[in-house]
Amino acid sequence: MRTTPREVCKDIKSGFKLNSIQKNILVGTLLGDGNIQLKGKFARLHVKHSANQLSLVEYKRMIFRNISTMKIRVFKQKVGKKDYNFAEFVTLTHPEFLKFHNLFYPNHKKQVPKNIKNLLKSPISLATWIMDDGSAEYAGVSLQTHSFSQKEVDILRDTIELNFGIRTGRRLNKGKWIIYFAKACLSRLKEIVEKVMLPEFRYKLIPYSVRLQTP
Repeated sequence: MRTTPREVCKDIKSGFKLNSIQKNILVGTLLGDGNIQLKGKFARLHVKHSANQLSLVEYKRMIFRNISTMKIRVFKQKVGKKDYNFAEFVTLTHPEFLKFHNLFYPNHKKQVPKNIKNLLKSPISLATWIMDDGSAEYAGVSLQTHSFSQKEVDILRDTIELNFGIRTGRRLNKGKWIIYFAKACLSRLKEIVEKVMLPEFRYKLIPYSVRLQTP
């Protein structure tokens, strides 16, 4: 008797529970570009990045391979008047993702959870967030937190200082506040996240002023 796709999905979902690495990467992903979508009674993780970041999509697909049957899809999408290449996948729906949807989308709009200080504690979470939304600046590194309010950005800054011992600043960028890691704290930041970042994304930790000094 052949197993139907519905039965396969049911078997995959049965007994599934997010492990600690999945939870930590999920937190970093949701602070960054990822989102959790309601679908039916439960929710699923949707990972989508520029095709230039295909290795990051592949990494996340590998992390969530035990709750996803979808292969990575690479496609073109028009943004404004220009076509861009993207890569994406979604997981299966599950109550585990619904828990995180309720934390990050209490009013159906992404927000910083009230218990973020208990969620953003692992170097893997911070590293994932940087791989998603980190950007090298001339003398430091920033996190592109444009989707969050000033109050939320300050809560995130307090969390980073409390849990990782790094004091950050904030700067206006395109009318929104972003988190800024000054040159003085970059050695501490690298010490925490560099080993758990994909090698091809470590360039985000190198300010342009340092790159210019490299022969």
